Amino acid sequence: MADIEALKDEYIDHMMNPRNYGKIENYSGKGIGKNPNNNELVEMYLKVTEKILVDIKFQAIGCMSTIITGSIFTEMVTGETIEEAESVMEDFIKGLDNAPPETKACGEMVAKSFMAALVNVSNRENGRDE
Repeated sequence: MADIEALKDEYIDHMMNPRNYGKIENYSGKGIGKNPNNNELVEMYLKVTEKILVDIKFQAIGCMSTIITGSIFTEMVTGETIEEAESVMEDFIKGLDNAPPETKACGEMVAKSFMAALVNVSNRENGRDE
């Protein structure tokens, strides 16, 4: 029961004090994840230095689950290499399998915005701006 209480406390803390919410002006990459069923969306901004995610921020037009999920996910990957962050993202997506449908959709939207931002980083590094 203590683990459930700790998890509940963590969720409430992220709800009341979302981490990494905002925008990076001079970003290395930006991605958007959108839910076509309700038009909610997440914009993810990455600042990458030497393949390390030195800063990550997100903005959302969505429900509180989206904000909480974005806050938790960005905390998980900040400071990681791109390769490590991709592995974290895969585990994050797998962890959504048993989540309620709304929470799963919100988490997938966060992950999609992150994947799109990674593609944008790569494209910009190769001289292709989108």
